[in-house]
Amino acid sequence: MPIYEYECACCGQCFEQLVFSDDEKKINCPQCGKSEVRKLVSCAGFLGDSSSLKCGSGSSSGFS
Repeated sequence: MPIYEYECACCGQCFEQLVFSDDEKKINCPQCGKSEVRKLVSCAGFLGDSSSLKCGSGSSSGFS
């Protein structure tokens, strides 16, 4: 049950979601409710603590 980071294609909202194996197709944006979301490559798996990193373009981490 990993936590994945997503970005909404409609409004640009970034959010994290705890995903069970069969729930991945049911992810909706918490801001606009649309289901057009894409899974992002999370910095946490590569860099450790990502609490100071923000989602979005121009991220200092190089991942988005």
